[in-house]
Amino acid sequence: MNFPLDSVQDLPDDAKMALAGALEQMQVRDSLKMYNKLVERCFKECVEDMRSKALTGKEEQCVSKCCEKFMHVTARVGMRFQEFFSQMEQQAAAAAGAAGAGK
Repeated sequence: MNFPLDSVQDLPDDAKMALAGALEQMQVRDSLKMYNKLVERCFKECVEDMRSKALTGKEEQCVSKCCEKFMHVTARVGMRFQEFFSQMEQQAAAAAGAAGAGK
């Protein structure tokens, strides 16, 4: 779904509140998904056996590096997505300006 962000300002207050709540739920859900992926990936990658309830030093170091790498990559992807979205907004504004000037 793609709509101009300016259209949100025209919504009634109760619709704005509902939209904000839905966005918050989506953010929480996405955060939980990311956390679950992190745990699953690092557990599979780093935990070698289940003989002890504690991680070995090697496992602990692996988990630490895995988490750090995952968070770094996730942050980098987020930054690139923001850059891409910003470019798309600029292109759309330029196209809208060119279409408006042509009338």
